[in-house]
Amino acid sequence: MPSHQDAAEAKSAITKTRVITIGFSGASSGGKTTTSRYLKSILPNSTLVHQDDFYRPENQLPLDSKTGLANWDCPEAIDFGSLNSTLTHIIEHGQFPQGFNSLEDKNPMGSEAASTPIPDEVLNRLRKKIMDQIPLKERNHVKFVILDGFLLYVDEPLRNTIDIKVFLTAPYQVLKERRESKKGYATLEGCWVDPPGYFDDIVWPNYLIYNRPFVKITEAMEASMESGVDNAKDATSRSDPMTQKVDIVSSHNSTIQFMLETVSDLIAKRLSELPTPSP
Repeated sequence: MPSHQDAAEAKSAITKTRVITIGFSGASSGGKTTTSRYLKSILPNSTLVHQDDFYRPENQLPLDSKTGLANWDCPEAIDFGSLNSTLTHIIEHGQFPQGFNSLEDKNPMGSEAASTPIPDEVLNRLRKKIMDQIPLKERNHVKFVILDGFLLYVDEPLRNTIDIKVFLTAPYQVLKERRESKKGYATLEGCWVDPPGYFDDIVWPNYLIYNRPFVKITEAMEASMESGVDNAKDATSRSDPMTQKVDIVSSHNSTIQFMLETVSDLIAKRLSELPTPSP
């Protein structure tokens, strides 16, 4: 039977665990899921949480007033209460609640286009870059929780739980082509396949409404790239609560390797800026 000292040491080991949460939000087909899955593969002791696992049942989804179609792209489609409680459980216990099953992790659906795998030597280099920002004595006591979702930052409790925030996007036409190349999505009921015109009727309008602060910054970034003049200020200086301390990255004309290298640089930078946890 464990002694009181053993129990105390075990409790001490648990309390010393440092949990760092990293969020990838942004436009549908902006590269969130692929990037977050690669990041999970390079970060030790990491858990990946997909917002898509917290969709309400299809018969509870709001119906679009113009088309009558189920609206999967608005905040009301997500059970944020369940998402937040699951995240809290993972942070406190280091694992998903008992009985939790991820549809997204088992999702056989997706894009018809295959991406080029990232070489192991690149993944190892990026792992080192990120982990070098963690003091050596803490590295065995750090847990990473990665969140992937198209509406992570609209919910204040969820937003405030995420330590490092990234927003991935791309121009309209790029997102449209990517979305329409996907075969479908696994759901609680089986499968959802976008009806013709769904991107223009539902996906894009909802993106413009619910991620409006990011849309404005993205437009300024794209204008800067076209003109060669930097008209886009650092997102950390924005006054809107949704955009504070959020790094915005465009995946336009970017390979997945370039995307992962870019976000790894950002994560390393943000890790170096996080306050040191108290003993």
